[in-house]
Amino acid sequence: MALCLLIVHIVHSRSPSGLSVALLSKAQKLRLVKVMSKHIPHAALLGIQVVGIDGEELSLKLPYQEALVGDPDAGTLHGGVLTVLLDQTLGMSTVCSDRVNPAVTPTLDLRIDHLGVAPPGMDIFACARVYKSTRKILFVEGFAYCESRDKPIAKAIGSWVRVADVDLAWLLDTAQTGAQQ
Repeated sequence: MALCLLIVHIVHSRSPSGLSVALLSKAQKLRLVKVMSKHIPHAALLGIQVVGIDGEELSLKLPYQEALVGDPDAGTLHGGVLTVLLDQTLGMSTVCSDRVNPAVTPTLDLRIDHLGVAPPGMDIFACARVYKSTRKILFVEGFAYCESRDKPIAKAIGSWVRVADVDLAWLLDTAQTGAQQ
């Protein structure tokens, strides 16, 4: 993907490791996540939507769709759909982190604890944030819920490997151009 080509140069600060970190504003993070979502085929196919960003936490939504039901008798969604939503949310939250530069970050490890079932007919929301980072690995935690953030249906924790810093400025430019049209 073209994401592997460039390095972001927006606002610079120094990280604890002494490396230069490009800090994105909330608006820039939001535009970036929305544009990236459109370029990830399975996210677009499932209809995953960006809800918002609060600090470094990303929130996404998977609207209920009958085509995604795994148990027709109960009307509940297939567990794989929840896995995709959490993988997408945790992975994309890496660009919302102020700890490191945005990077290509494939999933290295993902653990999901299924705590309940999404009630039939309800949208599923997922939230995630980077809680620790090293030079090459980002550690991310998140959860999914339907009715309330206080009643998660799943919790997830995982790690994403930093493959390469990326200049995502072209994505921000694409988002701004699209917003003006």
